[in-house]
Amino acid sequence: MTEELNLNELFSNLVKFILRNSRLLVMFMVIGIISVMGYQKFKTPYYETKAICMSGISEYERQELVEDLSQRTAIDLINHLQINVDNEDYSALALSLGLDVEIASTIKKIEAEQLYQQDMNEKFYALNKFEILLVTYNNHVNKNIESGLQYYFENNQYISHYYKSYRESCSTLVNDINDEIKFINQIRAETKMNSLVLGSTNTISGDDRRLSNEIIALSHMREEIKTNSELLKPLSFVKNFAIVNHKEDDILILGILGAILSFILGLFVALVKEVKTI
Repeated sequence: MTEELNLNELFSNLVKFILRNSRLLVMFMVIGIISVMGYQKFKTPYYETKAICMSGISEYERQELVEDLSQRTAIDLINHLQINVDNEDYSALALSLGLDVEIASTIKKIEAEQLYQQDMNEKFYALNKFEILLVTYNNHVNKNIESGLQYYFENNQYISHYYKSYRESCSTLVNDINDEIKFINQIRAETKMNSLVLGSTNTISGDDRRLSNEIIALSHMREEIKTNSELLKPLSFVKNFAIVNHKEDDILILGILGAILSFILGLFVALVKEVKTI
C-alpha cells in the first residue's frame, strides 16, 4: 500500500513538473523537429532501387553437394563491395567495377540477398535467383552500375577461369553428342538395309524404336547444354534496376527521435533551472 502511494506521488510530481515547464519543453521539441527538417532539407538526397539477378558460378564449379544453381558465391562477391563503400574507398570500388570514380562515389549502399519461395507447408526454399539492393545519390547511374557489376564478375580471375573451362566442356560435350547421334543414325541405316536383304521388317521394329528414343534423349540433352551455356553467365539481370525519382528520407523516424531527445534535454534543463531557484 505504501509503495503504491509512493508511486502515485512520484507520478503526480512528475506531471506537475512537466506542466510547470511545459513552455520550455515545447520550445525544445519544436527546435528539435525544425533541426531535423532542416537536416533533411539540405542533406544530399538518395534513391533506393532493386534488381533481380542470377549467376551460373555454382554450375562452373560443378558443386554437387549444394543446392542447384546456388547463388552464395555471387551474393558474397557483391556484398564484398560494401567494404569499399563503408571505407569510402571509391578509387578501389571504381577499379573493381570498371567505372569512373565520380560514378562509383554515388553509391551509398549495395547489398545482395538470397530469394526464397514458400510452399504450401510454409517451408522456405532457396531460388536460383537473388536480389540486389542499390542505394545511390544519383538516380541516373543505374545502367552504369549494372554494366560495372557485369564487368566485376567477368573480370574476376576465379570466375573467368571456371567460366572458360565450363564453355569449353559444354562445346566438347555437344560435339560428342553430335558424333554419337551420327553413329546411331548409321546403325539404324545399316540395320534397315540388312533387314531388307533378309526380307523381314518386323525384326527391327523394336531396335529401331529404341535407337530413335536414344537419339531424342541425346538431342534433348544437347539442346539443354547449349541453352545453359548461353544462359548461365557469371551475372545476368533478370530484372534491371528500376529508375526511381522519389527521394528516400527518414523524416518521420528522425522527427520522432529528435522530438524525444529534445524532450529529454528539456527535462534536464528544466530540472537544473528549478534546482538553481531553490
